[in-house]
Amino acid sequence: MAQQRGCVLVEDDSKYEITIYSSCCNTDRGIYYYRTYENSQLSAVDIHREDLDSDALVTFPLITGQQIHRQN
Repeated sequence: MAQQRGCVLVEDDSKYEITIYSSCCNTDRGIYYYRTYENSQLSAVDIHREDLDSDALVTFPLITGQQIHRQN
């Protein structure tokens, strides 16, 4: 499900609700996929490339700008 801009008005702020991001996770491979409202291209984070035994919190910035992958 996705909430498109303009469907639901938040009366207190005079702004519209939107779906900021959508995500899913491949639990067999440990890959978290997401796309944002501004960037419909899928981005992926491979959880197994991080130190899973560490106590440190790891964060990644959302890639919000639209990207184009050229194939030729």
